[in-house]
Amino acid sequence: MMDPMMETPKTPEISQIPTTMPKKMQTISTMPKPMKRLALSALLLATSMGTPVLARAAEVAPAPEAQTTHKRRTPPPAVLPTEEVMAAQKLYDARNYQGAVTKAKAALNKNERFTPAMLVMAKAYFKLGKYEWVKTLGEMMKNAGAREAERSEIFQMLAFMEVEKKNTPGAIALFKKTAEARPDNAIMWNNLGAQYLVVKNYREAVPVLEKAVKLQPTFTKAHMNLGSAYRGIKQYDKALAEYKQALALFPRYADAVYNLGILYLDAEAMPNADTTAKLNTAISYFQQYKQMLTNAGQVAPPEVETYVAEAQEGIKKEQKRIERQKKQEERDRQRATKKAADDAKKPPATGTPATPATPAKPAAPAPASGTSAAPKATTAPAGKTAAPAGKAAAPAAGTSAAPKTVTAPVSYSPRSTNSATVNQRPSAPATAAPRNP
Repeated sequence: MMDPMMETPKTPEISQIPTTMPKKMQTISTMPKPMKRLALSALLLATSMGTPVLARAAEVAPAPEAQTTHKRRTPPPAVLPTEEVMAAQKLYDARNYQGAVTKAKAALNKNERFTPAMLVMAKAYFKLGKYEWVKTLGEMMKNAGAREAERSEIFQMLAFMEVEKKNTPGAIALFKKTAEARPDNAIMWNNLGAQYLVVKNYREAVPVLEKAVKLQPTFTKAHMNLGSAYRGIKQYDKALAEYKQALALFPRYADAVYNLGILYLDAEAMPNADTTAKLNTAISYFQQYKQMLTNAGQVAPPEVETYVAEAQEGIKKEQKRIERQKKQEERDRQRATKKAADDAKKPPATGTPATPATPAKPAAPAPASGTSAAPKATTAPAGKTAAPAGKAAAPAAGTSAAPKTVTAPVSYSPRSTNSATVNQRPSAPATAAPRNP
């Protein structure tokens, strides 16, 4: 039985809790359940004993933020699938384009931002005719930070796609980007110059192709295209030199032989050659071109025979012109001989000086009425005799009959071309990278 004198312990009222309790209670509320129970027991004990145990409990139980915070792991270095890309490039060089695509995909599986793999894949897709993939890969390379040299090859493929669509202005714009991205590459400048030749912009083509030849002096196609540009601005001697240089670098270059034939056919004049010799030289180059194609198992296009016939017709016209000129010269010579003979038959001049004019005599007095004046005697002018009857008067000295109209020598205007090599035959323009050539 409880002693009535003993007092029941009273629970402290809320107002008696120390002022530091709310902060500690907030700390306890954020703890996990097991730790919360332990902390509450410690808090009650500390309240009754006045010992700040809660702080030590908080130190023992870290906050959830500290528990969930982890150190971020450093990612491993990027994988460079160079072996796969080299294998893809070898397959591309061997013209196994589908195999090159497969190897390039394997490289991108290891590193999806590896731009060399994208470039090989784009080139293979271009050869396979899958142009949409080329455009997509070009955008991917741009987003992945591809180098200018890599992007220039994408520009070049896009430019060739415009060439196939006959969009020459679009091709020129892309070839310009290509050349600006790689200004030390002769192929890029040659391709740009070839497109200028397509639109007959010879003035723009000359400096561009001169740069290509300067960067790579053994570039046969650049020499041939430069010759065509010189022919377009009628610098025939320079055009001849460039065509000859292309043949010196590659003696079996049939296109250069063909262009020499066009040069001699179209040029208004060639050094050390008259019209007949010029056209005969054109025919010989066309015949040589046909023989080269025959040896290679190919057939010459029909327009070659058309040009040969055109040159032969020009030779005939030139021969007729020369014959007419010779006849005219013979007629002029005969007239000069006859005139000299007629002049020799004329009587020599008397050489007597003309008598001075005498003053007029005063008029005689009028005759007497009924008489008539005697008629005055008239005399022929001194030094002149009447022409014999039945003879025509000779032509005056120094005059001759008007010459006949002479036909001017045949001239040929520069013909239109359908390729960058100024070839009439349907062939690819000389814009691809040469295989020497």
